[in-house]
Parts: sequence; structure tokens; C-alpha cells
Amino acid sequence: MEKPWRLWATIEHCTLFLVSWSWGACRVSLLALILTFHLYGGFFLLALILASVAGILYKFQDVLLYFPDQPSSSRLYVPMPTGIPHENVYIRTKDGVKLNLILLRYTGGDTLPGVAPPTILYFHGNAGNIGHRVPNALLMLVNLKANIVLVDYRGYGKSEGEPSEDGLYLDAEATLDYIMTRPDVDKTKVVLFGRSLGGAVAVRLASVNPHRVSAVIVENTFLSIPHMAATLFSFLPIRLLPLWCYRNQFLTYRQVVLCRMPSLFVSGLSDQLIPPVMMKQLYELSPARTKRLAIFPEGTHNDTWQCQGYFAALEQFIKDLLKSHAHEENAHTCFVAAVNACIYCLSV
Repeated sequence: MEKPWRLWATIEHCTLFLVSWSWGACRVSLLALILTFHLYGGFFLLALILASVAGILYKFQDVLLYFPDQPSSSRLYVPMPTGIPHENVYIRTKDGVKLNLILLRYTGGDTLPGVAPPTILYFHGNAGNIGHRVPNALLMLVNLKANIVLVDYRGYGKSEGEPSEDGLYLDAEATLDYIMTRPDVDKTKVVLFGRSLGGAVAVRLASVNPHRVSAVIVENTFLSIPHMAATLFSFLPIRLLPLWCYRNQFLTYRQVVLCRMPSLFVSGLSDQLIPPVMMKQLYELSPARTKRLAIFPEGTHNDTWQCQGYFAALEQFIKDLLKSHAHEENAHTCFVAAVNACIYCLSV
């Protein structure tokens, strides 16, 4: 049974290589193709030109979505927190890419003895690096009384590789896997937080790890890249393009329907990049029994966290989550005690 699959995989690999090589050759000789077509015409030359232009536009989508070099020093310098317990860690993904992450430890003395704080995995937007999010993360640490884990996607900050949709998914999975290996982290209190592009990454990670993720918080996130393209380029017939035309899709609206864990949707109504209606639609699509939509009229795309009442909304969500968690633990303890009592009575 293995031979047909191996044969098919070999054929598929060779086909992809041939297509990639052909497109690369056409791209390099695009100017020559255009000049030749101008002189002699021909349907075949026109088809090659159109294929080359389509390929260039397809590859160019990464340039339109990922901005790891903004600001210009983002790949050279990652600011680190000072005066607070933290770890600067490097991990590897399943495909061998080395990622950089920062673990901020909550060491406040206001938690119950023996009770570990929750841990929030922070997935940032499409520009800059994790160091630029440290001020925001420190406020989260203090207000939410939680550990904060900041990870740079591949191609960002000090992480290796080049960004891609599948690559970012692998990065998120590797971060969650790493946290699950740490003995000093309560694995039953892992919360995902994502802003903008990071929200799409967080929702996807939650959708495929329902038993490892306690809750998800999404802020100013889109329905999908095709939805965003249709919004940003409304003067073009973008809506008519089939899904396979998009190199990056991030179909958050499809993945959020798989997330039944408690969910908080944070929306800044002054967001000039992602239409706030998309956040409302994600909230409505969510099947979670415990879900909230926190709206901030003055919130912009990147600065909603600076609005009054922002951290109060997140803090209340985390408090309710921990109360529910404690209630479930007590119920489980009572159930186990009752079962043990029954077993003891039967054995007497």
C-alpha cells in the first residue's frame, strides 16, 4: 500500500518543481517575453506573460501582508524588559525553524498559596517584533496577574526563516508545545491572545487544540485575507477571485466556529485598517457558551489597549475564567470523593 503513495508523492514533488522552475524562468525573462510578443505576437507568448505576471502578484502577496522590517531596526534589535523576572528562550518548530520568545513571570504575592497564575500566549500583529509589545505585555502581567509569553514568528525579530501562513501556524503550535513541557506552568490555565494578524493565529491554534487551551482573546482581527482584500481594494473585482488565488488565506471565520472555549472579542470602533464589523461577525460566529464582545469607541487598530476600561474588561474575563476553573476542580474533587466512598462501602 505504501508504493502507490510514494509514487504519487514523487510525481507531485516533480510537478511542483517543474511548475516553480517554469514560472521562475518566465519571471526572469518577462521583459524579453513582452518585447517578443510586441514584435511577433502569438497566443503562447501572451499566455506565458500572463502566467508570469500572475506568479509575480501571487508571490508579492507576502510583501503586502508581512512587515518584519518595520521599523527598520526590527530584525536587528529586540528590546528586553528590565527589572522584572523574565526568560529569553529559543525553541524549534516541527520543521526545524528556530524561534525567539520571551517569558514574563508573574511573581506577585496576591495569588493563593499553591495556586499557579494563568499563562497568556501573546501573538502579535504583522509588523515589528516582540520587544515592541513589552510595554503592553507588562501591563497585562500586572493587571491580569498572569505569566505572559511573547513569541516572534519566523522571519521576525531574532527568529529564523521567512513568514508564511503555514509557517505561522507551526510557530504557534511550537510555542504551545513548549509551554506544555514546562513544570512551572499550570497547563490547565493557558489563554491565547492575538491582536490583528495574531488574532487569526490564535483562533487557528485554539481550533486545533480545544483540550489544551482554556480561553482565547481576540483583538481587532479580520474574517479572512480574502475579506480584507475585498475591503482594501474595493475598486477592483477582488471578490470574484477564487480562494486558491490567495497565497495567504487565514480563514478565521471558518476556524472560529470550532472554538467552544470561553472567548473574548475586543473591538476598537476607530480601527481604520480592519472594519470593526468583522470583529462583531466573529463574535456572532463563535459557538462558545461563554463569550463576550468588548467595544471601545475610541480604540484604533494598534492602540485599543490604551483605552479606558480595556484592562478592566480583560481582568474581569480572566477572573470569571478562573472562578469557573475552580468550580470545575471542586466538582471533580467531590465526584472523585463520592466514587471512592462508594467503592469503600462496597468493599466493607
